[in-house]
Amino acid sequence: MACRFIRSEEDDSERSWEQRLAKRYYDKLFKEYCLADMSRYKESKVGLRWRTEKEVIAGKGQFICGNKDCNAKEELCSYEARLAHLLETFSKQALVKLRLCPGCAYKLNYKKEKEKKRQMRKEQKEETKKKRR
Repeated sequence: MACRFIRSEEDDSERSWEQRLAKRYYDKLFKEYCLADMSRYKESKVGLRWRTEKEVIAGKGQFICGNKDCNAKEELCSYEARLAHLLETFSKQALVKLRLCPGCAYKLNYKKEKEKKRQMRKEQKEETKKKRR
C-alpha cells in the first residue's frame, strides 16, 4: 500500500479496510502548514508531512519552526514549496506552506544558494582576468 501525501477522490473510491483507515487518518490531519525533515537537505531531499492535532495545539509549524529538529520561535518566515508526489505510475503536484527560521530556510534553498555562490565566484574570476589584461 502506497502512502499518499495528496489524496484525490479517485484514491478515496477504493474500499479496502486499509484505504478506509488511511482516509480517516488523512481527514484528521491539519493541512494548512507542513512539517519538514531536513536531515538530507544537501542531497536536495526534504521530507514533508502534514501536522497532527497535537502539533497544531503546540504551535509547531506555525509559531515554531516547521523543521522537525528545530524549535526556533523568532524571525519565522512563510515559504511555499512545490511538492512533487510520485506514486507507482503517476505524479501529483501541490504547493504547500512552511514556516521556517532563517537557518532552516537556508537548508530549504540549499541547492539554489550553492549554485548562486558558484556563479558569483565564476563571475569574479572572469572579472579579475579581464582586469589583468
